[in-house]
Amino acid sequence: MISIFKLYRIGFGFLFVLSLVGELSANPCGSFVTSFEKPITLTSDWLFRKGDNLDWRDESIEESFWVKRSVPDYGISKTENLTGYHWYRCSFVLPENYSNPIEPIAIQLGRIRDIDEFYLNGTLVDKTGSVLPKLDVNFQKMRIYSLPTHLLKPGLNVIAIRIFAATNLNGLKQAPIIAKERSLREAVFLKEVFAMVCGYVFIFMGMYFLVGSIVRGRTGENFFFALFSIFMGFYVLIRTQHRDILFENFTWSYVTELLVLICLPSFFINFLHQYLKIKRNLVFLAYEVFLVALFVITLFFRNPKTWILVIALFNYLLPVALGLVVYLFWKNGKENIAKIRYILIGIFCLLPTILMDSLSALEVISLPGTIYFGFLLFLVMISVQLSNDMVLGLQNFMEQEKELIQMERVKTGFLINLSTEFKSGMEKISSAIEGISKPSTKVQTKQVPAKKGKQKSKEKKVEKIQGDPIKRAEDHILYMSYMVDEALLLKKLEEKSYIPFYESILVKELIHNCVSSIETHLDQHRKNVEIEVNPDKLEIFFPKELLFCVLRNLIENAYIYTDPKTAISIEFFNRDGFHNLIVIDEGLGLSQIEMETIFQKFVRGYKEKKTDIPGAGIGLTLVDVTTKFLGGTVQLKSQEGMGAKFTVRFPIRSPK
Repeated sequence: MISIFKLYRIGFGFLFVLSLVGELSANPCGSFVTSFEKPITLTSDWLFRKGDNLDWRDESIEESFWVKRSVPDYGISKTENLTGYHWYRCSFVLPENYSNPIEPIAIQLGRIRDIDEFYLNGTLVDKTGSVLPKLDVNFQKMRIYSLPTHLLKPGLNVIAIRIFAATNLNGLKQAPIIAKERSLREAVFLKEVFAMVCGYVFIFMGMYFLVGSIVRGRTGENFFFALFSIFMGFYVLIRTQHRDILFENFTWSYVTELLVLICLPSFFINFLHQYLKIKRNLVFLAYEVFLVALFVITLFFRNPKTWILVIALFNYLLPVALGLVVYLFWKNGKENIAKIRYILIGIFCLLPTILMDSLSALEVISLPGTIYFGFLLFLVMISVQLSNDMVLGLQNFMEQEKELIQMERVKTGFLINLSTEFKSGMEKISSAIEGISKPSTKVQTKQVPAKKGKQKSKEKKVEKIQGDPIKRAEDHILYMSYMVDEALLLKKLEEKSYIPFYESILVKELIHNCVSSIETHLDQHRKNVEIEVNPDKLEIFFPKELLFCVLRNLIENAYIYTDPKTAISIEFFNRDGFHNLIVIDEGLGLSQIEMETIFQKFVRGYKEKKTDIPGAGIGLTLVDVTTKFLGGTVQLKSQEGMGAKFTVRFPIRSPK
């Protein structure tokens, strides 16, 4: 961007230097011209006369009624109405030994309002536009007319310019220059090359965001910015030599230029409304109605006077659009300044160039090219902002996709774990049923009488471990129902549709029942489980289903993640208006990372082989959700290799 700015500044300085050189080498009419190798700028002693007479094109005329002027003199008369025909005449002298130049010679008259005819030594050389049979104006074309060598002669040569002004804007905008035709046309092209490059950049930029808005399904801010950028690029190209390439008729080219210009403020304000996610206001609607009216007037009243009126109204109410933009930023941009910082920079770069272009359109000043550079900075800044938003959106999309993939993996793991649990339960139930249908037979072995006592003791021990097969089958079925019930309970608690049923509970009895169920399911009969309830016969008023759910999951985790030889402590007491449940184990413990995520759904604790861990991954989630549902808290203290301590506190509720 810095390099573009430097190039533009260098180019503008070069044009400024050329203009200075032109001023220094200015020649009055009647000058003696020895050669056309250097440009000849005719600036003074021009003859001017209002009115029309084709005899004024001749080489010799009565000059008494002609006024001498210096050019450029565009708009010099503010009081006299010069609408219609007026003439300019000038002469130069060639030497007697004059010979035709090798390269073609031409004269550059610049842009003229509105129709002109150029004569050399009384002969029509070229013209732009026509008055009859239909008014056909062209005040944007750069007049460069070739000077036929057969019309140039030694001695006095007279040039005459016949101009028809359809409005009160008249005169010559620049001093005519006679030089090599190739150099004149190259200078015009080089003067417009920056604008043409900007125009194509704007269009390609808009097409990029337009395709992006369609592909990504976003028809809001990107769509309106794309239209704004494309129309801006088209507007810039029309104001260069592309006008003659794109259109055969100047009238329609200028009408199109004005229509495109009228659409630009509406597109930009709609872009801001979409980007800042705000509603339209009455001022904006009124301004859009005004733009629609200008659009219709321009489309159906195609004449120079209407164009001047439309441009004046557009520029006079342009501050309204700028005010709306400032208002939108002021009202909605303060809380999300990071979202619009590049757009603000672009607007600050654009405002001075808009002012200059408006003054140029009103023909108060002439600073061509500044608007292109301003809009280039402006559109680049908005593109950076929108591209940044698109990158952030893509990053968020990728993160969401990553989270969805992770969630799918977790859910898959949950289903696998759940299936494993059911499979294990069914195998244990099947084993218990086989034990019922096929009672064990006595093993016949030769035994020494002294060893019979030991054998009977061993058999009794095995029977004690195995227990009643029907009871074991019932326990496994009950455990499997716990898993289903807890999954449904978690769903109800998350949806806040669960209605608790409070009842009187003997805490110690409930804890013993919970421990017995877990030991039966896991085939672990530990002697190092310490249960302490204070007082021993404590009875509380509490939802039995929820308390059992919390007990079962905390105690089961202590069994699962510890070695059968390690101790487990379960403590329950009342203090300061809260029921307190503490479960302590001396197992593997948890890392800091695991502690941050252990209460999340489907997240499971670490073990060397995760497939060896019974459960579905919702136990601690259910503990956390249940505790919060009852207005309590759950705390975890743990360290790798040092075991874990869960502290759950529920507010005490008295029976009615």
